Amino acid sequence: MRLSLVEARPVVQIVFLMRFAVGAAFSAQDLADAPQLTAGVLAWWLAVVTAYLVNGVLDVKEDRANGSARPIARGDLPERTAALLTAVAAAGSLLLSLFVPGLTVWVALFLLLGWLYSAPPFPAKRWSSTCAVVVFGLGSTSFASGAAAAGGELGPAGLVFAAVMSAWMALVGAVVKDLGDVEGDAVGGRRTVAVRYGASRARAVAAAGSLLVCTGAVLAALAWAPLTLAGTVPLTIGAVCVVAQIVRTARAADRDRRTRRSAYRVFMRTQYAANIAMLLTLLLRGSV
Repeated sequence: MRLSLVEARPVVQIVFLMRFAVGAAFSAQDLADAPQLTAGVLAWWLAVVTAYLVNGVLDVKEDRANGSARPIARGDLPERTAALLTAVAAAGSLLLSLFVPGLTVWVALFLLLGWLYSAPPFPAKRWSSTCAVVVFGLGSTSFASGAAAAGGELGPAGLVFAAVMSAWMALVGAVVKDLGDVEGDAVGGRRTVAVRYGASRARAVAAAGSLLVCTGAVLAALAWAPLTLAGTVPLTIGAVCVVAQIVRTARAADRDRRTRRSAYRVFMRTQYAANIAMLLTLLLRGSV
């Protein structure tokens, strides 16, 4: 079980739970129903673990070609064991969601998207376009599920922030994550932008996506949801840093994988910063 949690990427699990928390904080309802909210958090955490365990089980070939150090790729976690624990986690997430009105549909949709991302015959991860669509869905359902678990809805400001952060995942994260994995992705038969057109084109797409999302975030906040400027500021700073990192490592195509993945690390830190800033703003507003 410990290795399965490691395989499911704790850093990613945390950021998905942060999206859930932001969605709950955006909800206009009273958050006093602690048991319901706790069940919702556990259900969502198990759903996230399920999605990333499925990915680990079905990505073995690419992960080993890319030199991944995750448990399944290095042979410490048998694929059959991981698959069994995946089924247990999926069942647990659905069962817990039944105790939270309105959450089951979001959990089921998230599990479906996680399956569509990785599973044959047409895994969304194979093409950058389908990957972006599914990743956007994984992000937006996380915010919506938090609001549902809190007994309310996202509201206009919540919808704007959820759309912006999901677009950040789809247009930036889904592209920069491939920069360090081009060789393994090609071995696995993927047809991403980086594989088909080269890392330079993928870097250009990621840079354009970063600037597009941060510009759209600022304009949307000013027009419809001034409250979301709290999350837009770190997002804008992060977008500039992503572009700067892409430019700095533009000639690093033949360097080590860690260097080529540096833009992805900046992308992840930006997600954390934007969601934390938004969550703190909402909690402080609620306490006034």
